[in-house]
Amino acid sequence: MKYLMILSALVLFAACSDSPESPSGTLPIVQNCRIMEDECKGDTVVVAWDAVAVEVDGYEIWFAETDPGNWVNIARVEGTTTEHIATSTGYYCVKALKGIDLSEDFSNKANDRAELHLLSDTLTVSGINGIRFEAAQTTIGDATETDFAQDLYIAKSGDTILMYRGNTEPATYPGGSNSLLSTASNYVAPGPGDASWMNSAAVQNGTDYFVQLENGDYAYFVVDTVATDFVVIGSTQYQSITSLRLFNTFLF
Repeated sequence: MKYLMILSALVLFAACSDSPESPSGTLPIVQNCRIMEDECKGDTVVVAWDAVAVEVDGYEIWFAETDPGNWVNIARVEGTTTEHIATSTGYYCVKALKGIDLSEDFSNKANDRAELHLLSDTLTVSGINGIRFEAAQTTIGDATETDFAQDLYIAKSGDTILMYRGNTEPATYPGGSNSLLSTASNYVAPGPGDASWMNSAAVQNGTDYFVQLENGDYAYFVVDTVATDFVVIGSTQYQSITSLRLFNTFLF
């Protein structure tokens, strides 16, 4: 999936623009477009903005997965907030409208993108076998050490390398968190309690995974390589908007 994602990103980048293509008008520019983080949940993003100081019929809301990007008009509303059921993270901006008149330009752009960490880190079955996800960084370490609080770790079952939730065997791997994982086929992690969440899973080449973290946040990671005794992690994402389960489709 990762290689298709990069190729698709390059094709999109060649045909994208910095701003949505929409006629300009004479109305004021909308200010303070923002993501209402406390109100976002699951796949639903709540976007708000300040009302302009003139009478208007409503507002147009535009969305793109990337910036520059392919912008789409996703809604027209009378108020100053909207909910967007999304299939990935992205960027939002707004214009006011009155009849056929529009704002002279778009608002600022707000985004809900996950924190992206490009890696080429190796987890080794008998060594640096644990991984911890945070907004600022992704850290690998030895899950047998008491001072490393892993969210997941790898271990072998017969000839197969499995990824386990961090606290599966506290006697051997102390300090781990109660994090679950699921294979990823899109950019929306499963909801809490979904049957696809697992305590462990066999790690496969070129597979992407979601992580439901103990603190309520969500992470995403890409497995580049699985060998006899090690796994290479290619990139990770951390969605720091608590309860939001959306991730970036592209690396920029």
